[in-house]
Amino acid sequence: DRDADIDPTQQPPPVALHVPSSAVPFDKPSWRAYCRRHMRAMNPTARHQHSTSLADQVTALAMRCDATMVALYSAIGSETDSRPLANTLVVQGISLAYPRLSADGANMDFVACQGPGYLKARPRSRLMEPQGPALAPERIDLVVVPAMAVDHTLARLGRGGGHYDRWLPRLRDGAMTIAVVPSTCVVPWSPVESHDVRVDAVCTEQGLFGPAEDTR
Repeated sequence: DRDADIDPTQQPPPVALHVPSSAVPFDKPSWRAYCRRHMRAMNPTARHQHSTSLADQVTALAMRCDATMVALYSAIGSETDSRPLANTLVVQGISLAYPRLSADGANMDFVACQGPGYLKARPRSRLMEPQGPALAPERIDLVVVPAMAVDHTLARLGRGGGHYDRWLPRLRDGAMTIAVVPSTCVVPWSPVESHDVRVDAVCTEQGLFGPAEDTR
């Protein structure tokens, strides 16, 4: 149980599900396209609000948990900017790590990095990656996870490569995982399969939220 290190009196409130008003997507590619449209439609004010919410909420959680190493992502496309969070964590003396793919792109590890300004462009890719030896997963206390969507149980829908679904189970017990999506991408996506990892919390532009009760 990854919530074991969190004071139960400080558990985040349950997340609210956003139900599409138009035709409901029927498979993962359709849900990804739906969420991508919503992410791209966010105006600059909403994007800034989400980035600020991410910095405030995750820094506060990291400090409550006495985290010493936080794994982040470098945003691509319409993903929420994590640089304000990185800067705030560094000011608090918390170390950072960023993901790096293997040469063939099949596997992912995390590497310690002083901040987003130290990332290097991956050849022939939009990705920005750290340099250096891979960290053992048990060194990481909290992971901020990019996502296309989460559902009310916080099952995460990624981009389809499966990197996080394979890597997150390697974390030590007690490590926290937080997905980052706008509130319009907290949706009843399906099908949720056995390899789809659930996270501990989700950060939207409205704040930090935990799973909602499954009433189905």
